This record gives sequence, structure tokens and C-alpha cells, in this order.
Amino acid sequence: MIPFSYAIVDDEGEVIRKYRWSVKEAKWFTEKNPHVKVIKLDKPIVVKENLFELVGECLY
Repeated sequence: MIPFSYAIVDDEGEVIRKYRWSVKEAKWFTEKNPHVKVIKLDKPIVVKENLFELVGECLY
């Protein structure tokens, strides 16, 4: 699933709603709604590991 990229926050910094926007979509939204505070969310780090390397030689 595609991770959330932007969020709308309130005056205290609490996330109200998260969105999966591109940069252009976020820019358009902030231009049309200047009173709304939009922040960019950090992308989660995805660690892909080779399962065979984790098991090692115990398969032989």
C-alpha cells in the first residue's frame, strides 16, 4: 500500500487527516486553502531482507 505523504494539522500540531498526495496536489491544495496547515510526512524506512540469508546453512 502507498504510504501517506502529507497531513493536515490543527493549531496545536495534531494530525487531523492524512493524504496520499503528489507534490503538485499538495501545492494546489495549499494554494486553494491558505488557512489550512499542511505538513509533509516522513517516509517509512522499508527493510527488505533475503530470507535465505537469515536462515543460513541450516537448510543444508
